[in-house]
Amino acid sequence: MGNFRKRGKEAVLICVCIVVIAIMPATAPSMPTVSVEPSHLKVLQNETFTINITVNPAGYEIYAAQYDLYFNPDILNAISQSQGDFLSQDGANTIFLVNEINNTIGKIEYGEFRTGVENGVATPGTLASITFKAIKCGRSELKLSNVILSDTNVTKTNVSSGNVIVEPIVFGAMFDTGRGEYPSIAGIHNGTITPKHDITVNCIYTYPCEGTGGHTEHVIIYNDTGIIAEARWNGYIGDYHNITFPNTFILLANHTYNYTIITGSYPQIHHTNILETDDGVITCSEFIDVNGRRYTDWIPAIRLYYRINPTATSNRTENIKVRDT
Repeated sequence: MGNFRKRGKEAVLICVCIVVIAIMPATAPSMPTVSVEPSHLKVLQNETFTINITVNPAGYEIYAAQYDLYFNPDILNAISQSQGDFLSQDGANTIFLVNEINNTIGKIEYGEFRTGVENGVATPGTLASITFKAIKCGRSELKLSNVILSDTNVTKTNVSSGNVIVEPIVFGAMFDTGRGEYPSIAGIHNGTITPKHDITVNCIYTYPCEGTGGHTEHVIIYNDTGIIAEARWNGYIGDYHNITFPNTFILLANHTYNYTIITGSYPQIHHTNILETDDGVITCSEFIDVNGRRYTDWIPAIRLYYRINPTATSNRTENIKVRDT
């Protein structure tokens, strides 16, 4: 009987201990965290994107912060690094220790500290923002290193690095005349296009003669019901051989569409009045060159196609109404 009572007391004591442990607050302090956000990215080749370096103080007062960020310079090109509001969120002044980009070795350095105040900041925020351009397909780690946060009580910092995957630009079904030839001159092309298959379109590419800036300055696609799509060139900016239509439209198989394409510099030309391709047929009804001479056998060398995320990679026009066929 005595042993039974003893075992009962031990069982009660164990239960009490379990309950006490369960309701006791954790005494071990959490650690501040410095992170790459977003931590995982998928972007397209030639796309420009921005990541943030964020700090969660976890209750500590942070007076200063620094980090190095390593990336693959064969995959990414760092364009800029700008100050965030983490250390100045309460209006305090800050001073840069370092703000440098080295695209040769793929290293970015940043350091900043508060000045004129005695307290640090304990609210999470963005320490800095970095803008990259994806220059080649592949994967690049965004690895944080040499991370230091200043607080007399901080002994260790959690670090969360990131990575980015650069994917190729995907072209769908298109209407492509292929490359043309000399002689070449700028002017106004008029003719028709009859696709052999449905084509989703948001871009037009103009084949330039080698070593020239041959391009399309103005393009109109229309039929008997009116204008289907229209876009204008914005000048020698970025990928200027491509013009992006403001909206996506569809050219239907075995339907005939009219085009007017005004070109500049020296675009490639097909010297024939009708050209049959794997994608359909394109004709020339009239070409008027910049000197006023008229031809009926000059077809522009172009590609009508759909491009994923065109705003990041091509010369975009705005505020032009476009309706689907």
